[in-house]
This record gives sequence, structure tokens and C-alpha cells, in this order.
Amino acid sequence: MVMGFSVEVEDKKDVPIIHVSGEIDVYTCPKLNTKLTEVIENGNKNVVLNLENIQYIDSTGLGTIAYNARMLESSNGSIHVICTKHQIKKIFQVSGLEKKNIRLYDTEVDALKEIS
Repeated sequence: MVMGFSVEVEDKKDVPIIHVSGEIDVYTCPKLNTKLTEVIENGNKNVVLNLENIQYIDSTGLGTIAYNARMLESSNGSIHVICTKHQIKKIFQVSGLEKKNIRLYDTEVDALKEIS
């Protein structure tokens, strides 16, 4: 496990919020994927993924998020990503993932408002 990486799940207004900190890469993706899968298998169709405290995300990280977003498609669910760092937002936008069922927000409040 990479030092400084963590994945924590909290529930707010019956919506799971996954807080990630550190770097999302080939080494840390399995832990992120496990948490996302657990939350989705528990019947949640909307998931908030808080990436405010990540410094880096690679293509493996994007692939992990995209894969889990596809798992939510059949229930018309979405992954709501909280991201304030311009360079991280740009990765989502350039990859085209934002056009799928992945939404970007600046704050948890904005994402929760959209879900409610």
C-alpha cells in the first residue's frame, strides 16, 4: 500500500460518500475498486466520490471509476465526483467520461442537492 493513500466511506442523507486521499494509480486502484463495488452492491444507485484530497490520478484510476459507473448504468445511477483541482477536472473532461454517467461538482453540497 502506498503511504498516504486512504479510502473512507461515510453516509450523508442516505447517500454514500467515498472520500479518497493520496494518489489514485495502478497500486491504489484495487482498494478504491473494492470500496466502490461494495457501495454499489449494497444497492446504491448514486455514489459521491470525493476527490478533493487527491494529488494525482492515472489512466488506471479513470478506468476504475468508469468501470463502476458502467455498473450503475442499468439502474440509471451515477457517480458524482467532487473535484476542485483544475488539472484533475481536465482529465475527466478530456477523457470524455464526463459525458457518461459521471458528473463533476465543486462541493459535496452541490452533488447532494443534485441527487435529492
